[in-house]
Amino acid sequence: MTSLLSALRAGAVALAIAILLPPSGASAQGVPKKWLTDYERSGRVRTPRYDETMAYARRLQEASPWIRVESFGRSPEGRDLPLIIVSKDRAFTPRAAAKTGKTIVLVQNGIHAGEIDGKDACLMLLRDMAITKTKASLLDNVILLVIPIYNVDGHERFARYNRINQDGPEEMGWRVTGQNLNLNRDYMKADAPETQAWLRLFNAWMPDFFIDAHVTDGADFQHVATYGIETHENVAAPVRRWVRDRYLPGVMPGQTHDGVMVAPYIFLKDDKDPLQGLMGGTASPRFSTIYTTLHNRPGLLIETHMLKPYRSRVEATERLIEGTLRFFQKDAGALRAAVRQADDETAAGLGDSLAVRYDLVMTPNETVHFQGFRQENRKSDLTGKDWIVYTKEKFEADVPRYDSVRASLSVAVPAAYLIPAQWQTVIERLKDHGVVLERLTAPLETEVEMTRFSHPSWQSAPFEGRHPVSYTTSQIRERRTFPKGTVVARVHQKAARVLVHLLEPQAPDAFAAWGFFDAVFEQKEYAEDYVMEPMARDMLAKDGALRSEFAAKVAADSAFAKDGAAKLQFFYERSPYWDHNVLLYPVARILTEGSWPTEPLR
Repeated sequence: MTSLLSALRAGAVALAIAILLPPSGASAQGVPKKWLTDYERSGRVRTPRYDETMAYARRLQEASPWIRVESFGRSPEGRDLPLIIVSKDRAFTPRAAAKTGKTIVLVQNGIHAGEIDGKDACLMLLRDMAITKTKASLLDNVILLVIPIYNVDGHERFARYNRINQDGPEEMGWRVTGQNLNLNRDYMKADAPETQAWLRLFNAWMPDFFIDAHVTDGADFQHVATYGIETHENVAAPVRRWVRDRYLPGVMPGQTHDGVMVAPYIFLKDDKDPLQGLMGGTASPRFSTIYTTLHNRPGLLIETHMLKPYRSRVEATERLIEGTLRFFQKDAGALRAAVRQADDETAAGLGDSLAVRYDLVMTPNETVHFQGFRQENRKSDLTGKDWIVYTKEKFEADVPRYDSVRASLSVAVPAAYLIPAQWQTVIERLKDHGVVLERLTAPLETEVEMTRFSHPSWQSAPFEGRHPVSYTTSQIRERRTFPKGTVVARVHQKAARVLVHLLEPQAPDAFAAWGFFDAVFEQKEYAEDYVMEPMARDMLAKDGALRSEFAAKVAADSAFAKDGAAKLQFFYERSPYWDHNVLLYPVARILTEGSWPTEPLR
């Protein structure tokens, strides 16, 4: 790996990116020495530590009335989660920013703290906006929010060898938090204190556009930077049209680096043969740029290529962010109009059903100009595995991209959900997600649809601190009375997509699937055999239908026929003593709108 990285450094070519932008490296030209960032002072090979980063940010604040540095929360290790607000109008609160009518853009860096290109890119960009003023015009129609480091505790797990696949910086942070959680798998379940703080920040500001800066692993190729942005049916139609018809054609065609076009996120259909094409599609909303689409806000994923030199990656990230901000100079109002329309349409109703899972359609729908390196596919005499060896022989080819999806699971959309007040963690997480909640001020008797689980199975190994559970579900309609204090979540609100994805058990990132309701799978009362044996005999003697059901079960299920305990359990579950709340999902669905006695839940 060391020799490979040395070869990459030695073979790096002059940097060039264009989208009406200055030549690469120009941001440092004419910059007073005292305003060079730590990254620039190091010869563009080092990234600053947390304290150094914050010291530079505070210097920016002291020198410019356009900049304010705030904390939006605290990490488990006690560090502030930093937010830098940049506004020519000094609109440093969500309310003040909304009054300006400007596009609010949130840029997030260091969610995986070893992938830190965006932090150094943003610090230079902020300096050029607010101090040298060479890029001040980018703020004419934009209020910029920058999270320089999101995973602050992982950032300070600083070492030279944290990213085996990555060429620089000299030292870097770690992928996950101090609690060993991957924040880019946590947007829905929101277990990490950092995520909970981020959700409150996002819902307070409700930015119009979101950028998340990463560094990609995977195949080797010439492209310095790749990107992802949702264009599928999981995005509200007005926002989807804006992304497809305005943003992508307005920004991406001019983006090049090292003479190589920026490409859509590269995930090869076949690692051994790049000519087979690229895979696109969508993912679940546990990921940042998928999550923001549930709120009708487009999210740009920047993925620079890990084997490119750090300087090249940082500048590519800076140009992609700058290109987006420059686009808003000439297209200031279209996104905000699309977002408002999407919010209004969502609050008016999602329709009868909402797709919560999508499958990739294995038919190519577009062609991408791929610039790669020729490779040799060998059989390793060390491991016996297939071994891909990349050469530095360049090639270019137009390859197919598979980026169409079809809904594989849709759920019927209710009018509202009823959540028993005792499920406090779920209720608090819904608040963090910006879901508007009410509570009953008097008991409510109404017809509802309940969900019953069966065949639960837990993942044996932990994933992100939990053991996800799979199950099958069935629905029961019945009339129930819900006590005063029961929480009501109406679906007619702009956070409706988030609400449905969290409370519908079949959705991939539902609270139930993550284990928030695991207690309902547990049987808490039991019957002694000496009590159940005579009761079972009495039940058989009195109930002919039960006799037939039992006989059929014995005949059809050989394991059951040999299991005495299972037979007694069969009768216990059909006795009046059985707890019918076992395997019952406690969240009820109200199917039709009604007038309910409620008050806002703060």
